[in-house]
Amino acid sequence: MTQTEFQDLVLVCRRPGTAPAATAVVRLLGKLPGEWERSWRLDETGGRIRLRIRPPAGSPPAAVRAWADGALQDPALRAWCAEESGAT
Repeated sequence: MTQTEFQDLVLVCRRPGTAPAATAVVRLLGKLPGEWERSWRLDETGGRIRLRIRPPAGSPPAAVRAWADGALQDPALRAWCAEESGAT
């Protein structure tokens, strides 16, 4: 099976005053399947989380976005949403 590529995902906070990005990234990574590779970068002042995620070989192309959509349904993460591609 061929290796899948890392996918970039940027999450932004829609409600200032909620848990900081550092807390949100810990919650998110706790929901990530163990065999998925990942790295992240936080922008505490701007309320942004940049994730680079690689699901296992053979995963469908939409696996990362599907995981994120599910993870963001957690009440503790509802202030966060995925930034659309091409946004800055």
